[in-house]
Amino acid sequence: MISLARLPLNALRTFEAAARHQSFLKAADELAVTPGAVSRQIKALETELALRLFERFNRAVRLTPAGERLAEGVRQGLDAMQAAVAEAQGAHAGPLTISVMHSLAARWLVPRVHDFQQRYPDIQVMIAASDLPADLVRDRIDIAIRYGAGPYPGYAVTRLIDTRMFPVCSPRLLQTQTLSEPRDLAHALLLADVNLTPTETTWRHWLEAAGVPEIDATRGLQFSNTYLAIEAALSGRGVALAQEAMVVDELAAGRLVRPFDLAIPGHLNHWILTLPEKAELPAIRRFRGWLIEQATQDGLHPR
Repeated sequence: MISLARLPLNALRTFEAAARHQSFLKAADELAVTPGAVSRQIKALETELALRLFERFNRAVRLTPAGERLAEGVRQGLDAMQAAVAEAQGAHAGPLTISVMHSLAARWLVPRVHDFQQRYPDIQVMIAASDLPADLVRDRIDIAIRYGAGPYPGYAVTRLIDTRMFPVCSPRLLQTQTLSEPRDLAHALLLADVNLTPTETTWRHWLEAAGVPEIDATRGLQFSNTYLAIEAALSGRGVALAQEAMVVDELAAGRLVRPFDLAIPGHLNHWILTLPEKAELPAIRRFRGWLIEQATQDGLHPR
């Protein structure tokens, strides 16, 4: 085993570039050296490790299984070293990028993030709203908050919010419509997100749990996301089935009310994802801890 003092960092950096490009020529262009220099560095590394890292063909190279394993580890190590250097210099390398789904960003995270900035003014935060699967390496994301069932292999994962679902409406609606028991929803306008996946909790699930499965869960106004359904409820248009996290502020302020006590657990929850090698960097650790603190204060964090 090579000792830390003898670790061939320059050769490993060259190897990582060649592995990423699957080309000695492109690696040479990136590193501003000749293709011959890249080839010699990798050959020396193979000799040092007593491993063949690339299969060589006339006009191409391909990683061996050993090369693939080494490439992944070297890439993570170089990323971690770069981040550690930035932290040692007193700042995160650029803004701390937080990827979060649109509805949770607008209804829960953004109204709270000023508190983090007041506590840690030296950490610049960039909120990137996205409902797409997170690729933290490709998109240079520091923390992703995603809604799903888990697990998320390859990531350091912390459950942030346990989902609870219940109907909400404007108090103005109750002045003109009686909603004293779940069967009264048969005469109410139901507001729903039509882009839910088959694994998400819907009006049908809540109505079945409330003992009124005969009510048509598909009628009413339909929207392309939960945020719009909640906005319609705030306007007094009808009754929306909402995640607690999406309406916790409106309930506290009295802008929305719960006409029924029944809440059912969602099939999916919100998770914090980070790259394992970056999970304990100070800026990431502070933001993760702050997220958990905020969710706990709101009664949303797993008990």
